[in-house]
Amino acid sequence: MTRLLRYFFSLVVLLICLSVLASADLKIKTRTTVMGHTSESTVYIKGGRERNEMSFGGRGGSVSIMQCDQKRMITISGNECMVMSMGGGETSCPAMPGMGAMARGMAGGEPEVPRKGGVLTITRTSTDTGERQEMFGYKARHIKTSMTMESSPDACNQSHMKMEMDGWYADLAGFSCADESYRGLACSGPGAKRGCSDRIVMKGSGSAAMGYPMKQTMTMTSEHGTFTTTTEVIALENASLESSLFDMPPGCKVMDTSAMMGGAPAASHAEAAPEPTAAPAKAAPAAPAAPPAPAMAAKATGVVRVGVVKIKDMSGQSLPTDNLRLNLLSEFGRHQLEAVPLDAEAPHADVESEATAKQCDYIVYTTSTQIKDAGTGGLPPAALPKGVILDPGKYQAITAITLYKVGKPAPELKDLPLAADASQFAVNAVMATFVQESDRVAQQIADDAHPKPATKPAKTPAKPGTSSTKPKQP
Repeated sequence: MTRLLRYFFSLVVLLICLSVLASADLKIKTRTTVMGHTSESTVYIKGGRERNEMSFGGRGGSVSIMQCDQKRMITISGNECMVMSMGGGETSCPAMPGMGAMARGMAGGEPEVPRKGGVLTITRTSTDTGERQEMFGYKARHIKTSMTMESSPDACNQSHMKMEMDGWYADLAGFSCADESYRGLACSGPGAKRGCSDRIVMKGSGSAAMGYPMKQTMTMTSEHGTFTTTTEVIALENASLESSLFDMPPGCKVMDTSAMMGGAPAASHAEAAPEPTAAPAKAAPAAPAAPPAPAMAAKATGVVRVGVVKIKDMSGQSLPTDNLRLNLLSEFGRHQLEAVPLDAEAPHADVESEATAKQCDYIVYTTSTQIKDAGTGGLPPAALPKGVILDPGKYQAITAITLYKVGKPAPELKDLPLAADASQFAVNAVMATFVQESDRVAQQIADDAHPKPATKPAKTPAKPGTSSTKPKQP
């Protein structure tokens, strides 16, 4: 179940964006619990835009910017900005490109024409119970909502789920992504196929904005099982926020997934993130860049910090490596390790330089090397680590890891293979290897902290009738 944790956190973020009504700038802190795991978010709202900074267990997480006025979402990872259309039109799912399409788009090549998919039907109903409650100075309404998502067999995005939401909602301030967030929710599932686009059909009532979820419990039932999440506001205050906080930071490398798939850019007047240039003599001071995360906090005493390099995909499956790295960061948290993302990928000297600046004790490289679909015979036994047996009826994945201790030229672990399988989706098999990765890295760090004393070789006992000392020379 924990392999889907990140996905369900993402669903909660999208659902929070369904119905906020805002006029004043706001800063909101929320706490979300999914399957016993807790995340905290700081949400900034200004007009029709929202910035969400999510952390997991006190560690760095993700940064997303929802621009409802332009119907797009921006995900910031290091110096890269991924731009995704929130709907791709009134009745369609945005086509998600594979890594090959992204590479062609970034190189200026011809975009790939998306394949036509099937139909994705979203049915919603909402009921206002009439109950009211004061929360943080706002009058909250008690609303119960039911929503189902069903895909046709030929749909690119296979969503078969039912959601029941019971919450208290307040009109905080005119930010509203409304239907766009529901489309994003339906189109972003782990079963989504890249390179094709679905048609969306909206049915039922409940499309109006409900308000911001001051406290909400959501139960979702799908082929993965039944999961319950709770979200509540823990702090809320008015704020004066700079507009630059809700745009891409200067110098960010823009990847527009809509344009790469042959569609229109995610916004009709999408701005490029310019490289910083020298300002004219009388120019107004440049607005501060909106960083992907706050400055790295000083490491607490006794904490072991691990720098996690961006995951390398050699599987040929166009894996969502940014989202996978978030999952890996969370896995390290199970062992009370403080994991932080590193922007540098190569050479190792540059990676170590950044890791040193961020006070990292270790650096981990992760490569997804092989993936095998379920029911295709499985990976060859010779490719698996010694003693590992996987189910050929499931999705299978092999991940190789290399671990360095900062300041040491030789790795502690070198290209160590880890293998796992999963019943649903290849990406889940990859995430299953991350559980092993975090366990193995934690074990190595523990071994380094408590090295075993070197044992001296035992002396060979002297044979009977012989002396263990050399005779003196006459």
